Amino acid sequence: MGIPGWPLPAVWTIVLVAFVAVLLLWLGKTSALLKDQLIPQIPAAQQTFSLARSQMAWWFIIILGGFLYVFLVQALGPHPDFTAILANIITPQAVALMGISAVTAGGGAWVDAAQDTPEDSLNDGLKLLGLCNIQDVAALRQDIASLTAQLQAMPQNPVPLPPDMVAKLQDTLRDKQLLLQNYQDRTAPFCSQGWFRDMTSDVDGTALHRLQALVWTILLGVIFVFLIAKTSRIPQLDDNLLALMGISSAGYVGFKYNETQY
Repeated sequence: MGIPGWPLPAVWTIVLVAFVAVLLLWLGKTSALLKDQLIPQIPAAQQTFSLARSQMAWWFIIILGGFLYVFLVQALGPHPDFTAILANIITPQAVALMGISAVTAGGGAWVDAAQDTPEDSLNDGLKLLGLCNIQDVAALRQDIASLTAQLQAMPQNPVPLPPDMVAKLQDTLRDKQLLLQNYQDRTAPFCSQGWFRDMTSDVDGTALHRLQALVWTILLGVIFVFLIAKTSRIPQLDDNLLALMGISSAGYVGFKYNETQY
């Protein structure tokens, strides 16, 4: 049953794509699915968003939605030939867009691995402090909570602890609190500043190559969706548009090699 005035394929496509999009957004916010994952000591929810990974997710949603819509339009028509339908839905241009986004993500990951970045320096410094991953940070917080509770419960303890043991516990708690504060101060500049700022900024502020890649990705995506809705087919974009997308992505990867990221 569809919405009055809305074709049934459009309704089903919107429902299915909305479900996948909401799932991706939820995973992107709460996990490292769409994050750079450069500093394992920072919780996944606080890591910076990756432009390349977000671009991959964007084109995945758009092409998935286009595939479902075109398939349903043709499959619900008279005498559908499913073999022919499946063979002709995806165009070379759609494959190229997915490929460009995948190469961009791969190139960005290679640059991050090849560079000696501030993230690497922070990671090495935290490892020297005994904080190799987020589990170590969680254990530190648990130790602080346990020591705090132990010290707070001492007045009710029927057998008082020796003063030297109390002093040792207080010193241990103070050291761990200082370590946690050090961790928080050093990782704060590398935590997410929000999706848009993560997409468009490096350590020096808004970066033109990032903003350009983001704008062209969104604009071509909107055009792609419009043409699908208008023609009920996956569009065959002009080669110049694909070249523009490729140049924008190449510029992002190239400039990324010299940028210092959050």
